Amino acid sequence: MNKKKCPFCNNNKCVKKGFQQGHQRWQCKNCKKKFQANKKVLPGKEELFCLYTFSKQTLSELSQEYNLKTKTIQNLFDEIILPIKTHNPRVISLAVDTTFFDGFAVVVLRDQKGKECLWWKFTDKESLNYYYEGKLFLEKLGYTIRSVTGDGLPGLPSVYHSIPFQYCHFHAKKNIRRYITKNPQTKAGIELKFIMDNLKNYTHERFLKDITNWEIKYSDFLRERTYHPGGSYSYTHCRLRGAIRSMKKMSEFLFTYQKYYFFIPATTNTLEGFFAHLKVRVGAHRGISIPRKQKLIELILLNSCNSFKKNMWKKLF
Repeated sequence: MNKKKCPFCNNNKCVKKGFQQGHQRWQCKNCKKKFQANKKVLPGKEELFCLYTFSKQTLSELSQEYNLKTKTIQNLFDEIILPIKTHNPRVISLAVDTTFFDGFAVVVLRDQKGKECLWWKFTDKESLNYYYEGKLFLEKLGYTIRSVTGDGLPGLPSVYHSIPFQYCHFHAKKNIRRYITKNPQTKAGIELKFIMDNLKNYTHERFLKDITNWEIKYSDFLRERTYHPGGSYSYTHCRLRGAIRSMKKMSEFLFTYQKYYFFIPATTNTLEGFFAHLKVRVGAHRGISIPRKQKLIELILLNSCNSFKKNMWKKLF
């Protein structure tokens, strides 16, 4: 009994219908369509795009697997219209940051607890205006922003002036490392690095006390000058001076997470991890055009919610 199943209607009443280019042809008695027994059924363009995005299959691999020209696959991808993100307004703690690609950047506002990207925008640079735009968008939809954790972009706390703002500890340490390096050579630099490396063990009061004591202890060292021809001078340890100045300025927002009864993350690790995941998937498709790259990124952003499974692409389209 013939058990060959039709790929179009799933009927198993099929008969042989000659050969084409060395491949056995079959015809379905039910729908009358012909097909090759050993030829894969072409998936829909949306499913093809999901394979390209989440399984990291290149155009060349998809072309060989489904016997399509790479240009045809690209045209199919260009025809896809991504769905609009659905929202479930609720109380959220946001992580905000921007990641950069060749030719553009992506500003992302992400729910820390739900691990879901709620708002994003493709831009040419990082700007306070975009963070403000995202804030207004979410509030208009009915979200209640309970806290915000962000990096050290100047002026960012003022965008969320009525909301508790937490300066990411990772970015704070990275900022100070620009001044004193990973391996400071002076005793003053080593002690300052020790304070920053132990941020999680500090309270606001103790942190201010320790950096004040450090400044008093090394006051003469910090005032040392280097004189130049013509009578001008500069401070010999200007980078240490810049580090302590930066630490004083950021101290107001380093310990916000200790002031409230509800959970406020001290870092933007949820976004940093997501950005790393994003760059790995995009990096598998080097050389694609910016519009296609942005569409690929947007699909990953839409898929950021844990409740959505990447292999169940029909839920998205």
